[in-house]
Amino acid sequence: MSDQLTPISDQEESNRTIVLIAYILGAVGIFTAFIPILIALIICYVKRGESTGTIYYSHYDWLISTFWIGTFWFVVSIVTMFAFGFGMLVYFALSIWLLYRFVKGLLRFSERKAVV
Repeated sequence: MSDQLTPISDQEESNRTIVLIAYILGAVGIFTAFIPILIALIICYVKRGESTGTIYYSHYDWLISTFWIGTFWFVVSIVTMFAFGFGMLVYFALSIWLLYRFVKGLLRFSERKAVV
């Protein structure tokens, strides 16, 4: 028996590329500034509708929820940094959580599976 590869459609390849770019922007944004993460968020909102019914829809949702949860905890870290002095611990925990989310998403992405 020979293994036959299923051809990848242009739309799937486009979704794959865009999701990868969003993951990279998000990961870079953890260590640099807020702008790459914001660009990734906009990309996810714009392209998510085109990926309905595919595994990439779950990746867009994963990245969008990562952004909003991360933003909430970032604000908490800033407030606690100035009000209570332990905001750096919150920020450190947030950074580890974000790194986990991006690694998990990328691993599922590389396996061509939905993120759950």
